[in-house]
Amino acid sequence: MIIASAGHVDHGKTSLIRALTGVDTDRLAEEKRRGMSIELGFAWLDNGEHEPLGFVDVPGHERFIGTMLAGVAAVDMALLVVAADAGPMPQTLEHLSILRLLGVQRLLLVLSRCDLVEPARQQQLGEELAEWLEQQGWPAVPQFAVSSVSGAGIDALRQYLLDCASNHQRPPSQGPARLLVDRRFSIAGAGCVVTGSLHSGRLQVGQNLLCGQRSLRVRGLQMAGREAAVVEAGQRCAVNLAGDLRDDQPRRGDWLGSLPQAFSNRLDVALHSLPDSRWHRGVLQLHLGAAVHPARLVLLEEGQPVLAQLLLEQPLHALHGDRFIIRDPAANRTLGGGRVLDPQGQQRGRSKAPRLQLLRAWAQADSPQQALLAALQQGPLELHGFAERFNLTLAELQQWLASDAALDGQDAPVLLQAGKHSWALHCHQAEAIWQVLQQHLQAWHAAHPERLGPGEGELGLAGTLHLPLSLWRALLRHWLDQGRLGRQAWAWHLPQHQPQLQAADQQLLERLRPLLLEGGLRPPIVGELSQLLGIELAELKLFLQRMQRAGQLIAVAPNRYYLPQQVDGLVALARQLVADSASGSFNAAEFRDASGIGRNLTIQVLEYLDRAGVTRFLREQRFLAGG
Repeated sequence: MIIASAGHVDHGKTSLIRALTGVDTDRLAEEKRRGMSIELGFAWLDNGEHEPLGFVDVPGHERFIGTMLAGVAAVDMALLVVAADAGPMPQTLEHLSILRLLGVQRLLLVLSRCDLVEPARQQQLGEELAEWLEQQGWPAVPQFAVSSVSGAGIDALRQYLLDCASNHQRPPSQGPARLLVDRRFSIAGAGCVVTGSLHSGRLQVGQNLLCGQRSLRVRGLQMAGREAAVVEAGQRCAVNLAGDLRDDQPRRGDWLGSLPQAFSNRLDVALHSLPDSRWHRGVLQLHLGAAVHPARLVLLEEGQPVLAQLLLEQPLHALHGDRFIIRDPAANRTLGGGRVLDPQGQQRGRSKAPRLQLLRAWAQADSPQQALLAALQQGPLELHGFAERFNLTLAELQQWLASDAALDGQDAPVLLQAGKHSWALHCHQAEAIWQVLQQHLQAWHAAHPERLGPGEGELGLAGTLHLPLSLWRALLRHWLDQGRLGRQAWAWHLPQHQPQLQAADQQLLERLRPLLLEGGLRPPIVGELSQLLGIELAELKLFLQRMQRAGQLIAVAPNRYYLPQQVDGLVALARQLVADSASGSFNAAEFRDASGIGRNLTIQVLEYLDRAGVTRFLREQRFLAGG
């Protein structure tokens, strides 16, 4: 359980933690000279057989408000410390507002320096603060009156905190690991060490992590000064790192995670304003995690909360649900804060009604499953991008989409794989797209009875309804597998459609077919066919082009046409070579030897297979393409 102190400067936060734990969190000489905290301080309190309590001592002075924000970015409880002889001060209210904006639910009020005031003053101040806290959204906050000098009330407060820690339920260690770094230092013999709070997942010794594009490894873990084999979500730890380390990375404010991290310079957010705050388009300070970033704010829609987009000077890493604070550096005051809704904010269409509707739904969602269903209502969803925003894996998303409980009684969506992209869309949306495509093909066949069907490009212009290309191709393959569509080479058609050839073309095709079949995988070139058929070359070329449009022939090379079944033989040979290869690939020489068609034609055939999407060429080898 992690507990942060909050309150005005010189109200006794550091002395309180020292009295509770015996640890002086003021480490710096400057802190001891000035008698005030400048950097974050940390202390642990042993809890017997239970997990120890971690204390974060944050500075109270207004000049160090950014450091204070870093300290309360991930805590379970806060101690609001108010000196009994002084009462609430400006930083008291600002710290309290920050705690509320960051979503800290559990709060304790500690009246410090009670040895300096009469009991009647303590009681009066406690009643005034209780009423004040209730107005701020914290009803019935437990109160403790203490003195770090005399020790009065310290034992009772310590026991209360130990009892809270014993009953504390940490969030489940689900999802990929994600650690917020708030300190970095070096230890002789160990090297780089960072400390921070684990927001999700778990860490263990030997685990690989990413910090931006850099690959790191966990050499060792410590909790409360003791070696640990595993750290779970909600716990604070020190991590000894190895790998691709730099002086500037990792540093305070960075995130360490087990998944690749996406960066963005646009964050769509749900924003809550403090009273009397005024937003402007000037440069503001975004406090997110343990880092500070210059940002400009664009309001998207008024409401509770306000929808806005933050424009950043440098890209940063964030996820849906991350809490933040915004301050005005010129006025040196906190304006408000909220939650990140979409860490990959849109530049175009950011204020359109469907986009705002989705952001509202994500602001109200209590779980990634609810956010997923809301996104599916909007249209096709690229699952990798969604998983990236919510710190999930594709396996988790696909498991949810296959679960009746997760779908809340809705029909299971259509799941499609398109290369590196995974798509999901509602069944009724897929059916609506199919109806558009089917009507287009029916009209096309009626207008071109002599041709087999249009190519993918022509279909895309008519039937995609502005779908991404990868999704459109996946849908075509989906309907092809279902038998709703037919495909021959580049031509797509309805299964029942057959080209209606002119009588003369049909007769000539019957004469041509045995000549092509006799050549096997190496049919005669166009010039040879002209001589064998006794037809002028120009006339034959026009005929061959008509047969290609009708789907009867396939131009594998400029001067060589194949029957569809001959092309099937070429594809079958490529698949067999891949199946027989330990590397799952083959080269041109291997295809030439297996087919016996010669070097030049082999190159033309392989280039055709690449164009047709059967194979892909990589480092002098050919692999089967997905789908």
